[in-house]
Amino acid sequence: MRPAGERLYLYLNSRMIFFMLFAMLCGWLGGESLGGMRGAVPWMFGYMTFVTALKTSWKDLGIIFRKPLPLISIVVLQHLLMPVIASICSNLLFPGRQELILGYILMAALPIGITAVIWAGLGKGDVALALTAATVDTLLSPLIVPAILLIFAGQQATIDYNSMIRGLIFMIVLPSVLGLTINDLSRGTFYNRNIRYLGLPSFFCMCLVITINVGMAQKSAAEMFSKAPLIVLLTMCMTLTGFVTGYLLARIFGFKTGALITSTFCAGIRNTSVGLVLAIGHFPVESSIPVLVAMMFQQPLAAVAQRLLTSPPEPAAGAAKA
Repeated sequence: MRPAGERLYLYLNSRMIFFMLFAMLCGWLGGESLGGMRGAVPWMFGYMTFVTALKTSWKDLGIIFRKPLPLISIVVLQHLLMPVIASICSNLLFPGRQELILGYILMAALPIGITAVIWAGLGKGDVALALTAATVDTLLSPLIVPAILLIFAGQQATIDYNSMIRGLIFMIVLPSVLGLTINDLSRGTFYNRNIRYLGLPSFFCMCLVITINVGMAQKSAAEMFSKAPLIVLLTMCMTLTGFVTGYLLARIFGFKTGALITSTFCAGIRNTSVGLVLAIGHFPVESSIPVLVAMMFQQPLAAVAQRLLTSPPEPAAGAAKA
């Protein structure tokens, strides 16, 4: 029987969508009064990344690299395809509103969200592929995110790239390397032995990060929603497009069912928590709005995708009669 701490952690993860929505509501109600907690966000995010990385080893990464097509599809093609779509759509709908356009490009450039691994497991996908893709994408994020922003928004935005890269390294790369190394040194046993102690703080850190960042963006978001209701529609469509392109690319390349499911979730779920941290810390506040709205849509759409991908096919008429 699992320890009580681990059982509670698994239960909270299975109800993640409700806690995320509640955290967003608390942040919206708290508003800018939560600004005093902003300095703790990078530390909490680093801890969350560390706990997640403990589930993966350097050896796991090596195994996936031996058959790299699914990994290339998930990490490389998505980062080529989604920023193009985001740039075209946001420039068409919001011409001249560079802060918003920057937010949509940032949303498309973000690394794979940690919850993609959880949804891949719930959907009976290839969890090892999901973990590896999320880890590799995370480790590469200090290169990928600034590069995409520079290519698609370099002329319209003034960004402190050095500061942003340092933030990504501190919040994502260093904790990931530490987690991977501890996993190998413990021969994969550290996570299972200690998740009862590490899991709950990680879950509550995620909720606090969401609450604080939503609070910091609340004022600008309220003003922006009243002026541009198209933001919600475009963000929902962009989020849905991520899931659809992940599924279609997997079908085009003929991936097995497990890899197809994983590709769908990894393409659709972006690390919006780190996106909010970056947007609020380094960009105009308006740039955080698309990332904030995407956070509201990702988990419900993931739940719909999970239902569609795992639903048994309808029996043929002849088979039903037989």
